[in-house]
Amino acid sequence: MLAALWWGCSVGVLLLSFAAGLAYPVRRSRCAGGSKRLPVSAVVPVEFLHCDFDGAMKSLFAQDHEGLEILISARQTQSPAAAAARRIQNEFPAIPSRLVQSRHEDAVSPKLNTMWQGICDARHDLILTKDSNVSLEPGEITDLVGHLGPGVGLVSAISIATNPRSFAAWIECAIINCYHARVLMLGDAAGLGFGLGKIMLFRRSDLMRAGGFDSLAWALGEDMAMARAMGSLGLGTVLAARVSHQNLGQRSFSDLWQRQLRWMVVWRVQLPLAFVGDLLGSALPTAVAGAVAAPLFGCAPVPIALGTLAGWLCLESVLCGLKGWPLSPWSALAFVGREAMTPVLWLRACTTSNVVWAGTVRKAFHKPARSAGNGGAAGVVRASRDE
Repeated sequence: MLAALWWGCSVGVLLLSFAAGLAYPVRRSRCAGGSKRLPVSAVVPVEFLHCDFDGAMKSLFAQDHEGLEILISARQTQSPAAAAARRIQNEFPAIPSRLVQSRHEDAVSPKLNTMWQGICDARHDLILTKDSNVSLEPGEITDLVGHLGPGVGLVSAISIATNPRSFAAWIECAIINCYHARVLMLGDAAGLGFGLGKIMLFRRSDLMRAGGFDSLAWALGEDMAMARAMGSLGLGTVLAARVSHQNLGQRSFSDLWQRQLRWMVVWRVQLPLAFVGDLLGSALPTAVAGAVAAPLFGCAPVPIALGTLAGWLCLESVLCGLKGWPLSPWSALAFVGREAMTPVLWLRACTTSNVVWAGTVRKAFHKPARSAGNGGAAGVVRASRDE
């Protein structure tokens, strides 16, 4: 009976998320209600030259938003990525932009360390943080600002993976697009807010009222911590009507494993319900649950399991086709790879709090209690280094 309940709930979530994915742009676009004319400071942390770095950066400089300034925040101002950013700055002399060096080291998240100086140096209160591998559509910043209405503290955008050029990249597409994106769209339809670090729009004054750097420094997932910080002020988190796009290009299996393990560990520590739901809502465990429950209804286990997997793949493929997301003969193999990998990743995330990020080992923490004096979060991070 438990297996039957698992199968029914999981398949129900699949069908609901499919419907939510189809209805997402129409439903979400009706929710924008803020002013679209506020000036914005865009902060882009740069560390490495990602696939299509130039295209992603130029998509930001090409935005037609009045009052836009761009801050490129880097720990190494002489790196290849910083040099490429300078070259792109020179191609857009009419856009106010600066390259700032960040020397912060106290945050668990290397991305927060990199972009914090840009957040502090920004001229405007309204801050947009954008990963250097995310491309924007024309007018996207203006649309994002329009979602920052009364009672909203953080606006994020669902990220869609594009241009996979290796089998590992196709598996990542299957994870990001076919699973994460549709489930996020279902959560949004249910009124849930998610901080997604690829793009975040917020008021710096709100972040400072919520505790500033220390409210984020403890967290490996600074995006989830940002949503939590805004929630402490009674401000909500919403997802924008438009999705963002990240160009995957070539990805190795090592990169895929480390990135997915990091997300799993962050969910286990900072968002346990998402961590549990990731396993319960996966196709392979659902197929196994269906096989276990099949005799209860007079059915053979193997056809139920295979039918569940086949139906799941078909529904995800239809969604990708209708949404214009990457789809090819590789998608079926990527689906199999994703489902084989998910339980192994999940079990590994149960046994470790350490992940590799930006070439360094980082540890995921639970939020520490505030301490007097020099700040609880920074103290925890320093203590972890001393260990």
